[in-house]
Amino acid sequence: MIRRALAPLATLLFVALPVTAWAAPKVAVIAIDGDNESEVHDAVVEAIDGDDYKLISKKETSKAVAKLGDVSDLSEKDAKKLAKDLSADAIISGSLEKAGAMRTLKVKLFANGKMKKGFSVKFKSASSPKFKEAVRKKVVEKLADTEAAPEEETPKKQPKKTTKSEADDEDPNANVKGAKPKKGEKPEKGEKAEKPEKGEKTEKGEKMAKGEKGEKPKKGEKGEKPEKGEKPEKSEKPEKMAAEEDEGKKPPPKSKRTASAIKDDDEDGPSVSARATVGGKGGRSANRAAARIDVGPSMVKRSLVFNSNLPANQAPRPFRPSVVPGLRFEGDVFPAGLSNPDSILAALGIAFMYDRTLKMNVSTTAEPTVAIPVDQFRYAVGVRARLVGKRASSPSVSLGVDLGRSRFKADRSGLMDAGSLDLPDTYYKFVGPNLSFRVPIGGLLAFVGRGEGWLVSDAGYIVRKYSYGLAQVLGFEAEGGLDVVLTKQFAVRLTGGFTQIGYQFKGKGGFQANSRDGNANTLDVGGAADRSINAAATLAVMY
Repeated sequence: MIRRALAPLATLLFVALPVTAWAAPKVAVIAIDGDNESEVHDAVVEAIDGDDYKLISKKETSKAVAKLGDVSDLSEKDAKKLAKDLSADAIISGSLEKAGAMRTLKVKLFANGKMKKGFSVKFKSASSPKFKEAVRKKVVEKLADTEAAPEEETPKKQPKKTTKSEADDEDPNANVKGAKPKKGEKPEKGEKAEKPEKGEKTEKGEKMAKGEKGEKPKKGEKGEKPEKGEKPEKSEKPEKMAAEEDEGKKPPPKSKRTASAIKDDDEDGPSVSARATVGGKGGRSANRAAARIDVGPSMVKRSLVFNSNLPANQAPRPFRPSVVPGLRFEGDVFPAGLSNPDSILAALGIAFMYDRTLKMNVSTTAEPTVAIPVDQFRYAVGVRARLVGKRASSPSVSLGVDLGRSRFKADRSGLMDAGSLDLPDTYYKFVGPNLSFRVPIGGLLAFVGRGEGWLVSDAGYIVRKYSYGLAQVLGFEAEGGLDVVLTKQFAVRLTGGFTQIGYQFKGKGGFQANSRDGNANTLDVGGAADRSINAAATLAVMY
């Protein structure tokens, strides 16, 4: 039963873990009225572009808008049609007004088919990071509100829609309640049928009892394991025993079989775990576990340091917060090993890991009284190929490849000025080839270690043009610790690790990389190092 339950659970974990984190609302930005050169439109798109939203392409949006005609004053009805055609969760439109050197962007936002309260932003240059940051902040706030809005609106609207049909709604419920006696009547009828069933069982039991009583003397007469008939049939057994001895057959074979079985169990030694799994008792040794899940507290200390040629008052300040607590959940499953640990396919499995910071706040000297909450987590899912001997003392080596994500995002909504916090958000998307091993030390302890390279495809906000710009990003992670085996099913793992992601900004860099000193022609920040020290103490369940 355990094998049948764990096999679909392994598949479910493999499929379900990464799904929710990768979904993102689809947003369409239509042409802005008064923006003849699309300068402001492109700036708005660049501001919203990131990991939180999936932007629909300009070409696809223009085709859908052309079907509607004039959308300079987009109505809620037209927004619904447009959202349906584009399969979009939100539509953003706007108009541009000029007053001397200053310009004002008035934004309309439609989400979930409804018009939301708009906003306006005054600016001089559409390429200004402050303008883009302001637009992004407002859009995030509005869309964040819309996620909760449908949930609040539906309960209010439902009573209005159902007031007329309350009687209809109550009737079925009343019918259901009234149906219970009817259903109860059926069981009453069924109870009448159940009584004969119980009676049948008793009759069958009586027949069985009678049959057994009648069969036992027959078995006793034939000599087929007459347990209860041994007393009256003692005279028959010696005769058969004597007959078997005369024919050269000895009765002790049964005792010899039990003795040989005991000898076999003694001689098997290390392979007794495989024998135990077949019988459904005990379990595999820790280095050959077909499934292992670890859960426990963790902690992490992160730092972000920049390589800059600027004086201290202009250079980005290093970020070195204190240690923060977290929770880790990880494991690996080798599906074929659940049924046959000696199969070649038993060496192939999947692994997963999720580690989240429980609570973390940062602050800025510009607004020291404001606590800025941070969302920080990391997860990975991958495949494994394990090489291990058949003995409990055999070391094991695993090769694998992970697909992972790691996020650090500060909530700046409580700040008067979002730019007060001079700390870029990161969202790493990486592929990590890795090597791990487990070396038993005696019967209870084992040394575990793992090394992984990070091939980073995207780092999030920090590598955008309005931040530090395009960069070459590479990283690695190393982890080691002790595995304490308590029983065949339980173990405690104590580990510590180190992660580093290095940046080398390319070309002139983004706004934060080359304009901190006011001169956009020189690169002020050449690179950065994102480091993390982590530890965890987890309790493992093995099979």
